[in-house]
Amino acid sequence: MAEWELSSATMAGSTHSCIAVDWGTTNRRAWLLGPDGKAVDERADSSGLLAVQDRRFAESLEVFLGDWVGSASIIPVVIAGMAGSRMGWVEVPYVTAPAPLSDLAQNLMKAGRVAASNCWIVPGISLDSATQPEVMRGEECQILGALLTHHLSDGVFLLPGTHSKWARVSGQRLTEFRTYITGEMFNLLRQSGTLAQLMTGDTEDEGAFARGVLATSHDTELLNRLFSARSLTLFGRLEGRALASYVSGMLVGAEMRDALAAWPDLGRTGVICIGSAGMLARYGACANLLGLDLQGIDNKNVLPAALFWIAQQAGLVPK
Repeated sequence: MAEWELSSATMAGSTHSCIAVDWGTTNRRAWLLGPDGKAVDERADSSGLLAVQDRRFAESLEVFLGDWVGSASIIPVVIAGMAGSRMGWVEVPYVTAPAPLSDLAQNLMKAGRVAASNCWIVPGISLDSATQPEVMRGEECQILGALLTHHLSDGVFLLPGTHSKWARVSGQRLTEFRTYITGEMFNLLRQSGTLAQLMTGDTEDEGAFARGVLATSHDTELLNRLFSARSLTLFGRLEGRALASYVSGMLVGAEMRDALAAWPDLGRTGVICIGSAGMLARYGACANLLGLDLQGIDNKNVLPAALFWIAQQAGLVPK
C-alpha cells in the first residue's frame, strides 16, 4: 500500500476500528468508524472547550461518547481541533511548516483515557514569520482528508469560518498558509455596536451580499467602507433586513481580494473550498463575482477519513 492511500483495517472480532473526534471551542462532533474507515454512527453537541468546567475534559468526553466506549469496547479515540490547544485538554506542540502532512501521525500526543480507551490528540501546524506567525488546529486534518478522499497531492485550500484559512499544499507538504478573522469580525459586528442595532433580520439576501462584495476593492480601506453599512441605511438606500448580508459580503470580499493579491496565481490554479453548505454557497458566490474558480467540498465528509488514516499511520489500527 502506498503511504498516501487509505486501507481497510482488519480487526478480528471487532466491527469498529476507532473513534474520530472534532473538538472545537464551541462545538464537537464524533464518528464511530468501522474497519473500512467508514462512519457507522455519528453524533454532535455544543460542548466545546468553553463549556467544559474545571478542565474535566475526560469526563465530558466519556459522557459524550457514551456506549461507544463501554467496557467491552477498547478502541482508540483520535481527536482533532482545539482540544490540543493551550486552553484545551493537553497542549500538543505544533508541527512546523513547511511539513509533510504525514508528520501529523508521527506527532500524536496521548491525552488520557475515557473508560478503557486511550485518547490521542493530533497536533496543529504553525508557520513562523517575523512579521506574522500563523497557526492552525483542525484545518490541517480537513486538508488531509480532502487530499485523501479526492486522491490529490497538491492544491490551494480555503477553509472559511471564524478564522478562515488559505493554505498551499505541494507534494503532500503544507508549505504556507494565511489566516483571516472574517467570521469572528462578522459575529462581533452582528452582536453589538451601532451596526447590530440596524440589522433587523437574519434572512440571506444574495443581492445585498453581492453589493457588499462589489463595494470592496484591493485598495479599499475596509474600516471606512464598513461605515457605509450605517450611512446607506440612514439614507434609506439599504434596508435593515439586508444589512447583515451586505456586511458579510464586504468582509468575505475583502478576504478573498487580499488572498488573490497575495497569491496572484490563484486566478489560474483555482481553489478548493472545504466548508459547510452555507459557507460553500457564500464563498462560491463571492468567487463568481471576483472571477475565481472555486471547487466546494463539504467538510463533514473529510475529517473521518483523515483521522482514520492518521490512526493507521500511527499504528493505532491495522493497515
